[in-house]
Amino acid sequence: MSADAAESGPATTEPAPKPKPTSWAALLKPVNGASGSPASKGGLANGPTANGHSDTFYDDCNAGKQPTFKSLEDALKSWHLVFSPPPVQPRGLVNTGNMCFMNVVLQALLYCAPFYNLLWSVKVNVVFSFKTTTTPLLEALIRYVHEFKHDRTPLAHMRTDLVEPFVPEGVYDALRKKNVFQTLRGQQEDAQEFMSYLVDGINVEMATILSAQQPSTIVSPGASDDSSWLEVGQHNKALDIRDSGVADIATPITSIFGGLLQSTLDVPCTVSGESAYGRKGKAPPSSNREAFQWLALDVSSDNVDTIEDAFDEFVAQETIEGYMNVKGESVIATKQILLERVPPVLVLHLKRFVFCYNEGVQKVHKFIEYPATLSMSPKWFAKTAEAAQHKNSKYRLSGVIYHHGSQASGGHYTCDLLRSANEWLRFDDVDIGCLNSIDDALAEKKDRTAYILFYTICH
Repeated sequence: MSADAAESGPATTEPAPKPKPTSWAALLKPVNGASGSPASKGGLANGPTANGHSDTFYDDCNAGKQPTFKSLEDALKSWHLVFSPPPVQPRGLVNTGNMCFMNVVLQALLYCAPFYNLLWSVKVNVVFSFKTTTTPLLEALIRYVHEFKHDRTPLAHMRTDLVEPFVPEGVYDALRKKNVFQTLRGQQEDAQEFMSYLVDGINVEMATILSAQQPSTIVSPGASDDSSWLEVGQHNKALDIRDSGVADIATPITSIFGGLLQSTLDVPCTVSGESAYGRKGKAPPSSNREAFQWLALDVSSDNVDTIEDAFDEFVAQETIEGYMNVKGESVIATKQILLERVPPVLVLHLKRFVFCYNEGVQKVHKFIEYPATLSMSPKWFAKTAEAAQHKNSKYRLSGVIYHHGSQASGGHYTCDLLRSANEWLRFDDVDIGCLNSIDDALAEKKDRTAYILFYTICH
């Protein structure tokens, strides 16, 4: 080294540019092995969980295994259902002003095992795309689940305090970009409507990614006769089946929450009531298959006191007077909706807000009994080959979202959620508590009524 160089001190060099992350796992990894609470620093703990157990599904780097990163399209195509309980430590969500309707849905989705496992699978297996305009909701939810510490320890056995509550701003921002709930603060909204926007939005993002290489064929209402076919229905009678708005692109969201309904309309061809049903040369009853991601059950009837009663009401045959048949005659038609396919996660929306002519929208306050194990009755299903595979399905209760208050335009939301095994937790924004047992979730409450139920299929 020359004297001039020695006198001027050590040579200065430009800092090396920070490399771009190659995957979601790398993007969210703590910088330089930062210590402290991983969730509070934006990173999630890797390796063994707090109780000493390791789960390679949640960390492909365990035991020196190097993950193979995929494109989002490839990951969605190869994805499969996983029902392992989410290994996350409970964490409260801050209510910054009438945000409880969002907080309960985000907590419920976090503890919905297949949904959480889907997000985690994308996080550890997918190359980071930097295309936030394509999948803003999906990316926001990946960042959201990343905020939770990796820990399976039961809440009652934890020796340290929980990570402090936070505001899921990323999800709010993504919804703003999609022009959903522009007034995100200071205005009470509906939890079921919010969940609809959120889950539908993610489904559309995934369908868009998958449809780039796999064009969809969607049968619209009023399509040509080529889109329908005859199928044997009830009493071995012919049934004209038509798909109504059901796309052929299955996404992980439809694989988790998606089911099918069969809506059948039977119209007499004469005023005397003689039906076209089964007569030679006449059209059989027409039936549409309609997709759903949750079922809205009417609980306002005096006949409905249980979830089973609500299903009976849902599938009851409806009489339509004054229906115009093909001859232009006013006849009495019948319509019936039956289940054809039920999903791994069955979400039930109890329709507690009803319109009264003189009083406007009112809340149905009565207690609706819901079971710990829901056994689907064959009488709720259509008489088709598809339905035969689902008619004896059994579900386990995994979450309850409650609405507090007497008015449809306000109130408060809380939730009871199954965390793992038989551990039930109660979430009220930043407050989290343990339930004694599932009986606490099933019991009637004086200050709240069940509004949304989550049932997960039994294996």
